[in-house]
Amino acid sequence: MIDLCYLRHILTDVKRIEETLKRETSLTLNEALCVCQIDKGNIEPSSLSKELSLSLSRTSRVIDSLVKKDLVERIHDDKDRRNIRVTLTEEGEKTGKKLHTISLDIPDYLIKTVTEIEDIISTGENT
Repeated sequence: MIDLCYLRHILTDVKRIEETLKRETSLTLNEALCVCQIDKGNIEPSSLSKELSLSLSRTSRVIDSLVKKDLVERIHDDKDRRNIRVTLTEEGEKTGKKLHTISLDIPDYLIKTVTEIEDIISTGENT
């Protein structure tokens, strides 16, 4: 069990990481994570919302912000205009590549935790 007060350290570190990310890329953490997810292939906003654990309305606001920054575009289905997919623009693809190479000072305990989570997800142990 983890002491609830310990979460303050995690939140403070994540905030510091986001500040560095914003300085380096002009993106918030949610915007950067959104670009990373869309970089895997065009995606529906509802799927993106689930992948990022954000509400659909929050995801929509993040997408709006990325559209304004010319990093993503919404593609409407010709047969059903209600169906929308989100894809990276050329500038978004460049930003996605930059996000994979950016150097962030992430504490070792967070790297270890993320690595453990990735291992659990990739082996399907969380099901």
